[in-house]
Amino acid sequence: MKHINVLLAGGASRRFGEPKAFVKWKDRMFYEWTKEALGEHAVIITRPELIGRFQENGENEVYQDTEPFRGMGPLAGIYTAFKKTDGELYTVLSCDTPLIQRRTMLELKRLMTPGIDAVVPISRGRVQPLIAMYHKRIMPILYDQLCEKRLRISDLLSRISVCYVQDEEIGANPAEFINVNTRDDFSCLEEKTDSFRRD
Repeated sequence: MKHINVLLAGGASRRFGEPKAFVKWKDRMFYEWTKEALGEHAVIITRPELIGRFQENGENEVYQDTEPFRGMGPLAGIYTAFKKTDGELYTVLSCDTPLIQRRTMLELKRLMTPGIDAVVPISRGRVQPLIAMYHKRIMPILYDQLCEKRLRISDLLSRISVCYVQDEEIGANPAEFINVNTRDDFSCLEEKTDSFRRD
């Protein structure tokens, strides 16, 4: 089955104050850390005003949300990736998780067995649907939900067959699943990396 990597970088970053995809940490941008975790070429879904910045950095497959779902959050981003690319399995990763490891993403892919629509990790009791694997067969469900403006990912997960996996079951450190939403989150990154060795 053809596999596509999707990097979601379309959030407004209101709490952070600037586009998180391009925030520098350890001499690399957030989106570059997450792209490395995907391990291969990635399709990037972002806001129209950021497409040029990605292209200037050498990224070729960069899209804005497809109409009529522009600006409707992560579900619109996943739907756009489905619509713009010819794949079956999709690894989805948010650009604001720079600590995620390549081996963790490979473990999620390994767990994607026939009949399963998605593999979603759980860390410290929190479901992580933007660090996950999805099968394109959920596209009609996703389309219907977007048309109904039901934008919660939890609503989508309740309608499909999901394999939930605890972080310890795949050897992942809980620190990997930290979303950097604020400047305080950013200032804590360094101490979090002390708790595990990067790939």
